[in-house]
Amino acid sequence: MTRKKRSSFIIIGLVLTISLIMNNGAVLADDTKVRWKGQSCFGISSPLGKHTIVLWKDFVEQMSGGRMELTLHDAGEIVPASKVYDAVKDGLLDFGLNTPAYQKGKYPAGDLFYTLPAGILEFNDLILWLYGGGGKELEQEMYGKELIVFPLGLTPPEEIWSKKPIKTLADIKGLKIRAAGLSMDLWEKLGASVVLLTGGEVLPALQRGMIDATEFLEPSFDYTMGLHEVCKYRFGPPIHMSNNIFQLLIQTKSWDALPADLKAIVEKAAMSATFQGYADFWQSSIEFNEKIEAFGTVTTKLSKEEQEKARKMGMEIINEKAAKDPYFKKVWESQKAFIEKYKPYNDLTKFD
Repeated sequence: MTRKKRSSFIIIGLVLTISLIMNNGAVLADDTKVRWKGQSCFGISSPLGKHTIVLWKDFVEQMSGGRMELTLHDAGEIVPASKVYDAVKDGLLDFGLNTPAYQKGKYPAGDLFYTLPAGILEFNDLILWLYGGGGKELEQEMYGKELIVFPLGLTPPEEIWSKKPIKTLADIKGLKIRAAGLSMDLWEKLGASVVLLTGGEVLPALQRGMIDATEFLEPSFDYTMGLHEVCKYRFGPPIHMSNNIFQLLIQTKSWDALPADLKAIVEKAAMSATFQGYADFWQSSIEFNEKIEAFGTVTTKLSKEEQEKARKMGMEIINEKAAKDPYFKKVWESQKAFIEKYKPYNDLTKFD
Protein backbone atom coordinates (compact mmCIF):
# COMPACT_ATOMS: atom_id res chain seq x y z
CA MET A 1 0.00 0.00 0.00
CA THR A 2 1.40 3.42 -0.93
CA ARG A 3 1.85 6.14 1.67
CA LYS A 4 -0.88 8.22 0.02
CA LYS A 5 -3.36 5.33 0.15
CA ARG A 6 -2.43 4.52 3.74
CA SER A 7 -3.00 8.16 4.73
CA SER A 8 -6.41 8.05 3.04
CA PHE A 9 -7.38 4.92 4.97
CA ILE A 10 -6.33 6.56 8.25
CA ILE A 11 -8.51 9.58 7.52
CA ILE A 12 -11.49 7.52 6.36
CA GLY A 13 -11.25 5.32 9.46
CA LEU A 14 -11.23 8.30 11.78
CA VAL A 15 -14.17 9.90 10.01
CA LEU A 16 -16.21 6.69 10.20
CA THR A 17 -15.40 6.24 13.89
CA ILE A 18 -16.42 9.76 14.73
CA SER A 19 -19.56 9.44 12.60
CA LEU A 20 -20.61 6.48 14.75
CA ILE A 21 -20.19 8.64 17.82
CA MET A 22 -22.33 11.32 16.19
CA ASN A 23 -25.05 8.92 15.15
CA ASN A 24 -25.23 7.13 18.49
CA GLY A 25 -25.18 10.40 20.38
CA ALA A 26 -24.09 11.09 23.94
CA VAL A 27 -26.30 10.83 26.98
CA LEU A 28 -27.05 14.47 27.67
CA ALA A 29 -26.94 15.28 31.33
CA ASP A 30 -28.32 18.81 31.23
CA ASP A 31 -31.17 20.35 29.21
CA THR A 32 -29.91 23.93 29.62
CA LYS A 33 -29.04 25.51 26.26
CA VAL A 34 -25.50 26.85 25.97
CA ARG A 35 -25.06 29.91 23.75
CA TRP A 36 -21.57 30.73 22.52
CA LYS A 37 -20.28 33.57 20.36
CA GLY A 38 -17.22 33.16 18.17
CA GLN A 39 -15.28 34.45 15.18
CA SER A 40 -13.17 32.96 12.43
CA CYS A 41 -9.80 34.36 11.39
CA PHE A 42 -10.73 33.42 7.80
CA GLY A 43 -13.84 34.25 5.80
CA ILE A 44 -16.61 31.84 6.72
CA SER A 45 -17.88 31.70 3.14
CA SER A 46 -14.39 30.88 1.84
CA PRO A 47 -13.26 27.26 1.28
CA LEU A 48 -11.16 27.46 4.44
CA GLY A 49 -14.03 28.74 6.57
CA LYS A 50 -16.53 26.22 5.18
CA HIS A 51 -14.21 23.22 5.62
CA THR A 52 -13.19 24.08 9.21
CA ILE A 53 -15.06 26.30 11.65
CA VAL A 54 -18.43 26.22 9.85
CA LEU A 55 -18.32 22.43 9.65
CA TRP A 56 -17.37 22.22 13.35
CA LYS A 57 -20.24 24.53 14.32
CA ASP A 58 -22.72 22.37 12.42
CA PHE A 59 -21.39 19.18 13.99
CA VAL A 60 -21.56 20.59 17.53
CA GLU A 61 -25.16 21.73 17.13
CA GLN A 62 -26.17 18.41 15.59
CA MET A 63 -24.33 16.22 18.11
CA SER A 64 -25.61 18.21 21.07
CA GLY A 65 -29.19 17.84 19.91
CA GLY A 66 -29.62 21.61 19.97
CA ARG A 67 -28.30 22.03 23.51
CA MET A 68 -25.49 24.20 22.12
CA GLU A 69 -26.27 27.22 19.96
CA LEU A 70 -23.22 28.80 18.33
CA THR A 71 -23.16 32.24 16.74
CA LEU A 72 -20.25 32.46 14.31
CA HIS A 73 -19.03 35.87 13.13
CA ASP A 74 -17.04 36.43 9.96
CA ALA A 75 -13.36 37.35 9.88
CA GLY A 76 -12.85 40.92 11.08
CA GLU A 77 -16.46 41.37 12.14
CA ILE A 78 -15.68 41.75 15.86
CA VAL A 79 -11.87 41.89 15.96
CA PRO A 80 -9.12 41.79 13.30
CA ALA A 81 -8.20 38.27 12.18
CA SER A 82 -4.86 38.46 13.95
CA LYS A 83 -6.58 39.32 17.27
CA VAL A 84 -8.89 36.31 17.59
CA TYR A 85 -6.51 34.70 20.08
CA ASP A 86 -6.59 37.72 22.41
CA ALA A 87 -10.37 38.08 22.06
CA VAL A 88 -10.92 34.47 23.17
CA LYS A 89 -8.34 34.69 25.96
CA ASP A 90 -9.87 37.91 27.31
CA GLY A 91 -13.47 36.64 27.16
CA LEU A 92 -14.75 38.82 24.31
CA LEU A 93 -15.36 35.58 22.37
CA ASP A 94 -16.23 32.09 23.59
CA PHE A 95 -14.45 30.44 20.66
CA GLY A 96 -12.48 31.22 17.52
CA LEU A 97 -10.58 29.76 14.59
CA ASN A 98 -6.92 30.75 14.72
CA THR A 99 -3.54 30.13 13.11
CA PRO A 100 -0.50 29.99 15.42
CA ALA A 101 1.34 32.18 12.91
CA TYR A 102 -0.31 35.23 14.49
CA GLN A 103 1.31 34.46 17.87
CA LYS A 104 4.76 33.77 16.46
CA GLY A 105 6.42 36.37 18.69
CA LYS A 106 4.82 35.20 21.94
CA TYR A 107 4.88 31.45 21.27
CA PRO A 108 7.74 30.52 18.89
CA ALA A 109 6.98 26.81 19.36
CA GLY A 110 3.49 27.36 17.95
CA ASP A 111 4.92 27.02 14.44
CA LEU A 112 5.68 23.35 15.10
CA PHE A 113 2.00 22.53 15.68
CA TYR A 114 0.71 23.51 12.28
CA THR A 115 3.45 22.92 9.75
CA LEU A 116 7.18 22.50 9.15
CA PRO A 117 9.23 23.64 6.16
CA ALA A 118 10.66 21.60 3.31
CA GLY A 119 8.86 18.32 4.04
CA ILE A 120 10.75 17.76 7.30
CA LEU A 121 7.51 16.39 8.73
CA GLU A 122 4.92 15.41 6.15
CA PHE A 123 1.29 15.94 7.05
CA ASN A 124 0.76 12.28 7.90
CA ASP A 125 3.66 12.40 10.36
CA LEU A 126 2.35 15.59 11.96
CA ILE A 127 -1.23 14.35 12.26
CA LEU A 128 -0.17 11.07 13.84
CA TRP A 129 2.05 12.93 16.31
CA LEU A 130 -0.70 15.42 17.20
CA TYR A 131 -3.38 12.81 17.87
CA GLY A 132 -1.29 9.86 18.97
CA GLY A 133 2.13 11.08 20.02
CA GLY A 134 1.35 13.69 22.65
CA GLY A 135 1.22 16.69 20.31
CA LYS A 136 -2.23 17.90 21.40
CA GLU A 137 -1.19 17.77 25.03
CA LEU A 138 1.99 19.75 24.37
CA GLU A 139 0.00 22.39 22.49
CA GLN A 140 -2.34 22.82 25.44
CA GLU A 141 0.60 22.89 27.84
CA MET A 142 2.15 25.73 25.84
CA TYR A 143 -0.91 27.95 26.37
CA GLY A 144 -1.46 26.87 29.95
CA LYS A 145 -4.67 28.25 31.45
CA GLU A 146 -4.94 31.16 28.99
CA LEU A 147 -7.42 29.20 26.86
CA ILE A 148 -8.35 25.72 25.59
CA VAL A 149 -7.02 24.57 22.21
CA PHE A 150 -7.87 21.73 19.83
CA PRO A 151 -6.63 21.05 16.28
CA LEU A 152 -9.26 22.14 13.76
CA GLY A 153 -8.81 22.22 10.02
CA LEU A 154 -6.34 20.45 7.75
CA THR A 155 -5.57 21.74 4.27
CA PRO A 156 -4.09 20.08 1.19
CA PRO A 157 -0.50 21.11 0.36
CA GLU A 158 0.11 24.73 -0.54
CA GLU A 159 1.47 26.35 -3.68
CA ILE A 160 3.61 29.48 -4.06
CA TRP A 161 2.51 32.33 -6.33
CA SER A 162 4.85 34.84 -7.95
CA LYS A 163 4.89 37.63 -10.50
CA LYS A 164 8.27 36.30 -11.64
CA PRO A 165 9.25 32.76 -12.71
CA ILE A 166 10.88 30.64 -9.98
CA LYS A 167 12.93 27.72 -11.29
CA THR A 168 15.70 27.55 -8.69
CA LEU A 169 16.20 28.71 -5.10
CA ALA A 170 18.48 31.45 -6.42
CA ASP A 171 15.47 33.04 -8.15
CA ILE A 172 13.93 33.75 -4.74
CA LYS A 173 16.70 36.15 -3.72
CA GLY A 174 15.49 39.75 -3.67
CA LEU A 175 11.77 38.91 -3.81
CA LYS A 176 9.31 40.58 -1.46
CA ILE A 177 7.09 37.73 -0.27
CA ARG A 178 4.12 37.32 2.06
CA ALA A 179 4.75 34.46 4.46
CA ALA A 180 3.84 33.10 7.91
CA GLY A 181 5.28 30.78 10.54
CA LEU A 182 8.63 29.02 10.10
CA SER A 183 8.44 29.70 6.38
CA MET A 184 9.30 33.34 7.14
CA ASP A 185 12.70 32.21 8.38
CA LEU A 186 13.26 29.99 5.35
CA TRP A 187 12.41 32.73 2.84
CA GLU A 188 14.73 35.14 4.65
CA LYS A 189 17.51 32.54 4.58
CA LEU A 190 16.97 32.33 0.82
CA GLY A 191 17.41 36.10 0.50
CA ALA A 192 13.81 37.28 0.26
CA SER A 193 12.21 40.16 2.15
CA VAL A 194 9.30 38.80 4.18
CA VAL A 195 5.99 40.43 5.13
CA LEU A 196 3.28 38.94 7.39
CA LEU A 197 -0.17 39.84 6.05
CA THR A 198 -3.67 38.60 6.84
CA GLY A 199 -5.73 37.02 4.07
CA GLY A 200 -7.60 40.21 3.19
CA GLU A 201 -4.36 42.14 2.77
CA VAL A 202 -2.61 39.78 0.34
CA LEU A 203 -4.31 40.62 -2.98
CA PRO A 204 -4.15 44.43 -2.52
CA ALA A 205 -0.46 44.10 -1.60
CA LEU A 206 0.22 42.22 -4.83
CA GLN A 207 -1.82 44.68 -6.89
CA ARG A 208 0.03 47.67 -5.45
CA GLY A 209 3.47 46.11 -5.86
CA MET A 210 4.12 45.89 -2.11
CA ILE A 211 5.00 42.21 -2.56
CA ASP A 212 6.18 40.13 -5.54
CA ALA A 213 5.09 36.71 -4.33
CA THR A 214 2.94 34.97 -1.76
CA GLU A 215 2.24 31.66 -0.16
CA PHE A 216 -1.25 31.36 1.21
CA LEU A 217 -3.18 28.15 0.81
CA GLU A 218 -4.29 25.66 -1.84
CA PRO A 219 -5.92 26.06 -5.30
CA SER A 220 -9.57 26.62 -4.27
CA PHE A 221 -8.77 29.34 -1.74
CA ASP A 222 -6.05 30.95 -3.86
CA TYR A 223 -8.29 31.02 -6.95
CA THR A 224 -11.18 32.47 -4.93
CA MET A 225 -8.83 35.20 -3.69
CA GLY A 226 -7.90 36.01 -7.29
CA LEU A 227 -4.18 35.28 -6.99
CA HIS A 228 -4.11 33.79 -10.49
CA GLU A 229 -5.20 37.14 -11.92
CA VAL A 230 -2.22 39.00 -10.42
CA CYS A 231 0.52 36.34 -10.43
CA LYS A 232 1.42 34.71 -13.74
CA TYR A 233 3.53 32.00 -12.09
CA ARG A 234 3.29 29.42 -9.33
CA PHE A 235 5.75 26.77 -8.23
CA GLY A 236 6.11 23.75 -6.00
CA PRO A 237 6.66 21.68 -4.05
CA PRO A 238 5.78 23.79 -0.99
CA ILE A 239 9.29 24.12 0.44
CA HIS A 240 8.02 26.67 2.96
CA MET A 241 5.47 24.31 4.54
CA SER A 242 3.37 21.32 3.59
CA ASN A 243 -0.18 21.33 4.95
CA ASN A 244 -1.72 23.73 7.45
CA ILE A 245 -3.35 22.62 10.70
CA PHE A 246 -5.31 25.38 12.41
CA GLN A 247 -6.66 25.81 15.94
CA LEU A 248 -10.02 25.89 17.65
CA LEU A 249 -9.60 28.23 20.62
CA ILE A 250 -12.09 28.19 23.51
CA GLN A 251 -12.31 30.67 26.37
CA THR A 252 -11.33 28.90 29.60
CA LYS A 253 -14.37 29.99 31.65
CA SER A 254 -16.75 29.00 28.84
CA TRP A 255 -15.10 25.59 28.68
CA ASP A 256 -15.14 25.05 32.43
CA ALA A 257 -18.87 25.82 32.53
CA LEU A 258 -19.70 22.96 30.14
CA PRO A 259 -20.86 19.59 31.47
CA ALA A 260 -18.62 16.64 30.63
CA ASP A 261 -20.79 15.31 27.80
CA LEU A 262 -20.79 18.64 25.94
CA LYS A 263 -17.03 18.96 26.38
CA ALA A 264 -16.68 15.57 24.70
CA ILE A 265 -18.95 16.68 21.85
CA VAL A 266 -17.00 19.90 21.27
CA GLU A 267 -13.71 17.97 21.08
CA LYS A 268 -15.02 15.12 18.92
CA ALA A 269 -16.70 17.59 16.57
CA ALA A 270 -13.34 19.33 16.07
CA MET A 271 -11.69 16.05 15.13
CA SER A 272 -14.55 15.06 12.85
CA ALA A 273 -14.59 18.45 11.11
CA THR A 274 -10.82 18.29 10.62
CA PHE A 275 -10.89 15.01 8.69
CA GLN A 276 -14.19 15.49 6.89
CA GLY A 277 -13.06 18.98 5.95
CA TYR A 278 -9.76 17.63 4.65
CA ALA A 279 -11.57 15.25 2.31
CA ASP A 280 -13.86 18.06 1.11
CA PHE A 281 -10.91 20.40 0.74
CA TRP A 282 -9.11 17.98 -1.58
CA GLN A 283 -12.13 17.82 -3.88
CA SER A 284 -12.12 21.60 -4.06
CA SER A 285 -8.38 21.65 -4.73
CA ILE A 286 -8.73 19.26 -7.65
CA GLU A 287 -11.55 21.28 -9.19
CA PHE A 288 -9.82 24.65 -8.86
CA ASN A 289 -6.42 23.37 -9.92
CA GLU A 290 -8.01 22.56 -13.26
CA LYS A 291 -9.36 26.13 -13.45
CA ILE A 292 -5.92 27.56 -12.69
CA GLU A 293 -4.34 25.46 -15.42
CA ALA A 294 -7.06 26.46 -17.87
CA PHE A 295 -6.47 30.12 -17.03
CA GLY A 296 -2.91 29.77 -18.32
CA THR A 297 -0.89 30.03 -15.12
CA VAL A 298 2.71 28.92 -15.68
CA THR A 299 3.59 26.16 -13.19
CA THR A 300 7.13 24.99 -12.39
CA LYS A 301 8.62 22.52 -9.93
CA LEU A 302 11.97 22.68 -8.15
CA SER A 303 14.43 19.88 -8.86
CA LYS A 304 15.23 17.20 -6.27
CA GLU A 305 18.59 18.87 -5.69
CA GLU A 306 16.95 22.22 -4.96
CA GLN A 307 14.40 20.54 -2.69
CA GLU A 308 17.19 18.91 -0.68
CA LYS A 309 18.95 22.28 -0.30
CA ALA A 310 15.73 23.76 1.10
CA ARG A 311 15.32 20.81 3.44
CA LYS A 312 18.81 21.31 4.88
CA MET A 313 18.09 25.00 5.40
CA GLY A 314 14.83 24.11 7.14
CA MET A 315 16.64 21.77 9.52
CA GLU A 316 19.19 24.47 10.30
CA ILE A 317 16.40 26.91 11.15
CA ILE A 318 14.63 24.45 13.45
CA ASN A 319 17.82 23.49 15.28
CA GLU A 320 18.77 27.15 15.72
CA LYS A 321 15.39 27.93 17.25
CA ALA A 322 15.52 24.86 19.47
CA ALA A 323 18.85 26.07 20.84
CA LYS A 324 17.32 29.43 21.79
CA ASP A 325 13.87 28.49 23.09
CA PRO A 326 13.42 25.69 25.70
CA TYR A 327 9.79 24.94 24.84
CA PHE A 328 10.51 24.92 21.11
CA LYS A 329 13.21 22.35 21.86
CA LYS A 330 10.82 20.28 23.99
CA VAL A 331 8.24 20.09 21.21
CA TRP A 332 10.83 19.38 18.52
CA GLU A 333 12.38 16.59 20.61
CA SER A 334 8.90 15.08 21.03
CA GLN A 335 8.32 15.13 17.28
CA LYS A 336 11.70 13.55 16.53
CA ALA A 337 11.20 10.83 19.15
CA PHE A 338 7.78 9.96 17.74
CA ILE A 339 9.06 9.76 14.17
CA GLU A 340 11.95 7.52 15.24
CA LYS A 341 9.49 5.07 16.78
CA TYR A 342 7.10 5.02 13.86
CA LYS A 343 9.68 5.24 11.06
CA PRO A 344 10.87 1.59 10.97
CA TYR A 345 7.44 0.11 10.26
CA ASN A 346 6.46 3.03 8.04
CA ASP A 347 9.58 2.47 5.92
CA LEU A 348 8.92 -1.27 5.78
CA THR A 349 5.41 -0.81 4.41
CA LYS A 350 5.94 1.95 1.84
CA PHE A 351 7.21 1.55 -1.71
CA ASP A 352 10.52 3.22 -2.60
